[in-house]
Amino acid sequence: MKQQFIVKVENIPENGLQLHDVWDIQTIEGILQQDITTVKSCSPLSMNLSFSLLGEKIILEGGFHTTIIINCVSCLTEYQQSLEADFRYILWPQSTSPVAAEQELQQEDMEVGYYQGSAVDLRPIVSEQIYLALPQNPHCREGCRGLCQTCGANLNESQCSCTVPDEVKNSPFAVLRKLKKA
Repeated sequence: MKQQFIVKVENIPENGLQLHDVWDIQTIEGILQQDITTVKSCSPLSMNLSFSLLGEKIILEGGFHTTIIINCVSCLTEYQQSLEADFRYILWPQSTSPVAAEQELQQEDMEVGYYQGSAVDLRPIVSEQIYLALPQNPHCREGCRGLCQTCGANLNESQCSCTVPDEVKNSPFAVLRKLKKA
């Protein structure tokens, strides 16, 4: 396990620890490839992290910036998307993890995490934050025209010569298409 992923609790002074780190593209893709994904990194990930101790708890606040390559959901082309996120965690030692029955999560529970032993592994935290920062419906640009329903041509690149099928013309939603053009 690389040292850049690990922050030892004993190395966090009373007044806190500030950490600026840059993870290269191969490191980020290694973390992302642990899960099945269509996201590729195209720039290093830059992080600013702040660790402070509160008893046995660790308060982790930070942010990151990177650029990824992702597919547009309308036209399926790859494009670059900038990702930035700020986050905050309250990390408890794993031994204090509650083993209670199922219960509803509260807002403050979303910031709680756990660390094992005497070190914090940053990989799962960074991975989670990257996935949370991903757009749900990524579009290569505003107003992406997508693909032709009939021939599959990318309508952003050229207009196809397909005619609108009768079932689409006679659709009860055809009125909405006329309103959209107006």
